Amino acid sequence: MIRVLAGLLTIIIAAAVVVLSLSSSNLPSDAAPLVASPTGIGALGRIEPQSEVLKINAPSTLEPAVIEKLLVEVGDQVNAGQTLAILDSHRRELADVETAKASLLLTEKALTRVLAGAKAGDIAAQEAMVERTQERLSLAEKQLERAERLLKNNAVTQDDLDIRRADVETERRELQHHQSSLTALREVRQVDIDVAEADIRKAKAALQRAEADLEVTEIRSPITGMVLRVHCRKGERIDSDHGLLDLGDTSGMDVVAEVHESDILKVHLNQPAHVIFRNLNHTLSGHVIEIGRIIGRKDVLSNDPVDDTDARVVEVRIRMDAESGRLVSGLSWAKVEVRIDDSLESAVRSRPAEVSAREE
Repeated sequence: MIRVLAGLLTIIIAAAVVVLSLSSSNLPSDAAPLVASPTGIGALGRIEPQSEVLKINAPSTLEPAVIEKLLVEVGDQVNAGQTLAILDSHRRELADVETAKASLLLTEKALTRVLAGAKAGDIAAQEAMVERTQERLSLAEKQLERAERLLKNNAVTQDDLDIRRADVETERRELQHHQSSLTALREVRQVDIDVAEADIRKAKAALQRAEADLEVTEIRSPITGMVLRVHCRKGERIDSDHGLLDLGDTSGMDVVAEVHESDILKVHLNQPAHVIFRNLNHTLSGHVIEIGRIIGRKDVLSNDPVDDTDARVVEVRIRMDAESGRLVSGLSWAKVEVRIDDSLESAVRSRPAEVSAREE
């Protein structure tokens, strides 16, 4: 019985081998299993805004900057030119601006006074003095004429005549003095105008300097973007290394991939790239927009203990498409895995149009 069962088992195994061999012989000769093996240049990278992350620092001053008011928080959207913080020297510089404005106003009024000339009352008083002097001179001249006639008749002495002549000369000199003073009151000299205008220019320059010093006490945003991180708060001194805050334009996001120096010659502009962020359930997409020109060390390190941490790499900037950028707009500096497509078709697409035209 055992021998019969062993024989049947042998027959069944042989039949199965024959059937499998016949089936494989009926398959097409070019059939081959499909294996998903993605190609491309792999690298690690980091996410950052398309404007890069800007470290906003205090303006250059001789004294260390201390924050009096912080006007933004993390996540706030700011516009270019918007005030981010006010320094503790703001009130002092504001007072200097008001002082400079007052000085400018005084110099402008001084020019107006020079152009207007003397007061009307002073001119009128001087004119009246000239008239009185002319009347005294006329009377002295009449008395001199009378004395000269009387001298012919020996009615007066020669001394009396000399006294009358001296009175006339005195009144003439007095009239000339008063007339010169009246002319001076009515005259507007060009040199006085030039001096007044120079004082105005000097006051305007002082005002511009004061306003520039006032602007230094306000830290403004250079771009339209989002506040990513705040380093200093009210009452704290701004550290020159870290600055006040980090700012970036998150309306578009980039990935900075660190491509190994041995692969960098395979990378071209406009090559498609795929970005993998482990916390998302799908792959992000973008294209190469910039290839670095300096080879340096890695900034983004792998978790693999046997990875070459001293590898020489080149930074390649990848611009993500709108949808991908929106998904990671709040993930600046996040570590990602990058695969740049180096296939023949993508290389052809990435070449400039004029190059392709010359080859055709």
